[in-house]
Amino acid sequence: MAPEPPFIDDDRDDHTACWICPALRLPAGQFDVYDKPTRDCPFDPQTGYRYTADGTAVCVHPYKVGVPAGRYASQHEPFPQVVRHSPAVEPVRRPMPVATAPRPFPGPAPASCVSDAAIMAGERPDVPADLLTWMRGLVADAAPDDLESTLDQAEEAARARFPADSVVEALRRVLSGA
Repeated sequence: MAPEPPFIDDDRDDHTACWICPALRLPAGQFDVYDKPTRDCPFDPQTGYRYTADGTAVCVHPYKVGVPAGRYASQHEPFPQVVRHSPAVEPVRRPMPVATAPRPFPGPAPASCVSDAAIMAGERPDVPADLLTWMRGLVADAAPDDLESTLDQAEEAARARFPADSVVEALRRVLSGA
C-alpha cells in the first residue's frame, strides 16, 4: 500500500503554506492546526516543525493551509473535507489582529553587557539570557501579521537598556532559532 500523500502538494501554487509546514509533509489528519504560534507548540530547529508536548506536529497558520484550527492528530478531531486545487475554494482567513505593544523588558540591563566601545575593539556582544528569553517570548506570542512590528518595538525597547550590538545579536539568535 502506497503511503498517503501530504495534505498540500508543494508542486502546486494553490497554497501559501510556509516551507516548513507539516501540511507539506504529512497527510491530512496527521498534524494539528493552531490559531497562532504559542508556547504550547515550540519550534524545533532540528526538524523544522512545531511540536506539542506529546510530539504531535503543528501548523500555526490555519488561513495558509485552508482548514480551521483543530486537534486533528492529537485528539482525533475529524479533518474537514477540503477540495484542493479548486479556484472556487477560498482559504480560511482570520481577522487582522490588533497590534499591541510588546511587554517591556523586565528590569535593568545586567552590568555584564559589553559596551559598544568594547565591541568596536573586537569583543563579541554579550547577550544576557533574560534578553533572549524575553525576545523569544515576544516572537512566539506574536501573530504572523504582527511579527515585523513586534520585532521593531522589541528592538527599540531593548536598545534603551542594552548596547545596540547586543540587541542585534539577540535578534539574530532568536530569528535563527538558536
